[in-house]
Amino acid sequence: MKILINIWYWFVGYPAELTYWFEGTEFKVQVRKFKEIKPNHIVFKNMDTDKHVVIKSDVPIKYIIREE
Repeated sequence: MKILINIWYWFVGYPAELTYWFEGTEFKVQVRKFKEIKPNHIVFKNMDTDKHVVIKSDVPIKYIIREE
């Protein structure tokens, strides 16, 4: 199974790793498509759940994006 995943990533690219802190909690997710990134608003597709996620906050959201 790992071999098939590596072949798939070789064709489409590895997903980015997004680490963000929201309301004092740290979240780490695998992201394929960022729709929008603003200081108080992030929209992305979570690769683990295959769903689009919208995060909004009154204060700036702290995040780190790691791409391979």
